[in-house]
Amino acid sequence: MQIGLVDVYANHGVLVIGNRLELDADVPLRGAAAVSSSHVLLATRGQAGLVRVRLWSGVGPRVGDGVVAARLELSSQHLFVFDLEKISVHSFATGKLGEIPVKISVDDPGFASRVDILIGEEGGERELTSVAGYPLFPVTVGSGAEMEVADELDLILSGHDLPLNRLAAAIKLILTAPSARPAILDSRMDQVVEWSRWLTSQQSVGRSQELGRFLRRGIASLREPAQDEEVLSLAKTALAKTVFIR
Repeated sequence: MQIGLVDVYANHGVLVIGNRLELDADVPLRGAAAVSSSHVLLATRGQAGLVRVRLWSGVGPRVGDGVVAARLELSSQHLFVFDLEKISVHSFATGKLGEIPVKISVDDPGFASRVDILIGEEGGERELTSVAGYPLFPVTVGSGAEMEVADELDLILSGHDLPLNRLAAAIKLILTAPSARPAILDSRMDQVVEWSRWLTSQQSVGRSQELGRFLRRGIASLREPAQDEEVLSLAKTALAKTVFIR
């Protein structure tokens, strides 16, 4: 599951991940990454733009190039993320203390702009729910972890690229995943509504809420089991009517 997301400004172009704000030793960075017992240093694109960092626990996306697989010693239950000059400083509660395994992937080794940090022992690979012809990315499920419906929906809605693929996958998952109470279905639909808020800079609360109402009506009208073509058609129409309005 995703436990943190932040955009970091790095003037110097070096991102630090690990225990507290002081490096335990001088760690020279040559190449894409350097690792000590308590910190990881990553080479980023620096002043060219913000660096987006996502933090995952147990289950996370298998994207980018893996540049670090290590164990970091934490003296508190917080993992710190900051640029080398400490212009941007962030901390995330991990719920873990002592030595923790981390795997770090970046979009462009040596010039990273997207960083994914997965906490947990290395595990197997799984595919996310998707509609035929509109795939999403595979995910890593850490050893001893399970990917619950909430985790999978979080992953499907964890970005805003491929909006049609993501919305169709979310609809399909909501249709096929059991929900014991109406409140659970409401919560899942609310996630879709909130995700849609960030698809365009013009997307208002009202338009996103209309998306939710449109999807509820559409889902209720689908035959069971719904076919991928029907799910895809519903997603296309919903985006055209309530998000990408011409």
